[in-house]
Amino acid sequence: MYGAILGDMIGAPYEFDMGNKSKEFPLFCKQSQFTDDSVMTIAVAEALMDSMGESEEQVKEKLIISMQKWGRKYPYAGYGGMFYHWLKKKNPKPYGSYGNGSAMRVSSAGWLFDTMDGTRKYARLSAEVTHNHPEGIKGAEATASAIFLARNGASKDEIKEYIINEFHYDLSRTCDEIRPGYHHVESCQETVPEAITAFLEGTDFEDVIRTAVSLGGDCDTLTCIAGGIAEAFYGVPEELKKECRKRLRKDMLEILDRFEEQLTPPFHDSFLDGNEMIEEAIEQYYEDNTGDNLKEVLEAIRKRMHADGHFIFPVVETEGENPSFTFRTVRTYEGKEWGVAFTFRTEYEKGEPSQILSNFIDTSLRFFLGSEAAGLIINPWGRYFLLEKGLIEQIFEADGDTEYSVPDDPITPELLEDGSFLKRAAAICSRNQTPLNMIKLARILRDSYVWIPCNTVLSDADYEACEKTVMEAKEKNDLDSLIGMEFTNQDEVRLIPDILQSGEEYYFPVFTTAEEMGEYGEIFSKVEGHFLEAINLAKNNEKNVSGIVINAFSEPFVVSMEMIEIIADMESSIPGEEDKSDE
Repeated sequence: MYGAILGDMIGAPYEFDMGNKSKEFPLFCKQSQFTDDSVMTIAVAEALMDSMGESEEQVKEKLIISMQKWGRKYPYAGYGGMFYHWLKKKNPKPYGSYGNGSAMRVSSAGWLFDTMDGTRKYARLSAEVTHNHPEGIKGAEATASAIFLARNGASKDEIKEYIINEFHYDLSRTCDEIRPGYHHVESCQETVPEAITAFLEGTDFEDVIRTAVSLGGDCDTLTCIAGGIAEAFYGVPEELKKECRKRLRKDMLEILDRFEEQLTPPFHDSFLDGNEMIEEAIEQYYEDNTGDNLKEVLEAIRKRMHADGHFIFPVVETEGENPSFTFRTVRTYEGKEWGVAFTFRTEYEKGEPSQILSNFIDTSLRFFLGSEAAGLIINPWGRYFLLEKGLIEQIFEADGDTEYSVPDDPITPELLEDGSFLKRAAAICSRNQTPLNMIKLARILRDSYVWIPCNTVLSDADYEACEKTVMEAKEKNDLDSLIGMEFTNQDEVRLIPDILQSGEEYYFPVFTTAEEMGEYGEIFSKVEGHFLEAINLAKNNEKNVSGIVINAFSEPFVVSMEMIEIIADMESSIPGEEDKSDE
């Protein structure tokens, strides 16, 4: 709503054609104060937020209550005569107005709803309580629609086309054509099109405001409408927001802040998704604390651990040159110290506020396993579960020697030298394709060398020379003499990589070592190359491959084309490593 309110404030000193119809004027002056436009913008926003999900009649009832409340609180804001009388009535009724008041107060409807149908519906309701003339309703709907389109990424051409097609406003005139004959008029049909035109011609938020003011007329309302659309399209500079807030009362700021908060989606930690299974297992254990139900709790934690799951941990920030965090602990009545973890933020919010950290379950469990704490208390303010160290050990023992997480070793040439680390990482990803594992594998592949099976194609001259040598040995009945013989080619040798087929799809094979090819590798030349070179060969192959398969005949893992594109754009993790992508 900042855009609409700023438009009202900045346009107010020039209402009733008090300006010089120029874009050159001080943006703020002593008279830059809110008027009825801002008061009713606040009132409509409050009513729409309070009536979410209610019937049309309930929405209208709350609109009336809110508008009368704010109007009576600020009775000298500059209302029109008929509206002023409406504010004071015990049982107010719409009075058939087509004035621009319905459009000036509607900006919140363009922001609060997820669909165009919803936006237009609530814009219509906000108008109908007073301005139930078709033009009054149209002005409100057109303004809210333009805001909805602008905030959802529509271009100015798309916004213009929609307004013309849906509301049949004439947007063919330029501001230069409008300006000379435009005068103070308070109807929707002679304010909304001009405000939209000012928005369409403006080059940024401030320029839209200046363009609207330069038209003259009912300047605060026209600029309020244009400013509301401009905010949705351009945003509002922070310095202008600060100026706006300095000129509003505390009660207005409360509604404005509430509105901004409602538009800001709450942060969603996707790493907590799935922790329901832990809560459900704990609930079942409460109902029947058998050994089998205890195992279900541990298994739920283990599954979440291998799905990159997180717990929320209360932490304390340590001071110093390099600030860090330490886990908070609690001490139980028997004197034991325990770490604290929460499955969801709602569980954490049941207790005292603290700094918190969302962290991986597996690394956190290993930390507490090696700490002085007795273990972890999960969800201590609700259905809690004491995860003792012995139980943590059982979770890790259930994995046996199977690895589920790609190690976090720093990537160095030495680590990648013999291909064993890449093989290990690819095998882990093959059985546990979590996002984190895939990111780690991508970083490893970016700096790895692999072996590529190729068909060797000699030049005609070299092929004839090689064939001649074989035929001579055959004529002498001495083919054994060819064993160990070195043949030196005179021309360039072409190496054509082999391609594997699975059903109707083709895959580019690479191997972590030459030995990984096994018998398959005995019929091909083996070429070692950087993985970025393999990417180039795979992308330029005539077979239109679906991906690169690592170690196809032992523990295969397919690197998709989507992941290949990500790897190709990654920077090396090894300092000073040259970009291999152009080799």
